Amino acid sequence: MYEKSGIFTSSTERAAWSIAARHLARGQKDPVQMIVEGIEEERRRCIELLYAAAGEDAKIPSFLADPDSEW
Repeated sequence: MYEKSGIFTSSTERAAWSIAARHLARGQKDPVQMIVEGIEEERRRCIELLYAAAGEDAKIPSFLADPDSEW
């Protein structure tokens, strides 16, 4: 494995800094909101990956589309 140069060592770290920066730039300081945004972004990404792999007619599992729904 090679060493990555630069400030961020992974796409996860880059995404976390991006989310935090957006919140801080708006004057928000609530870390829970930052985490919520990160989870929601990842959920959207998973849905997009599922559509990309299975096609636009893919059935999205309810727990992925809306984790608050009753399964």
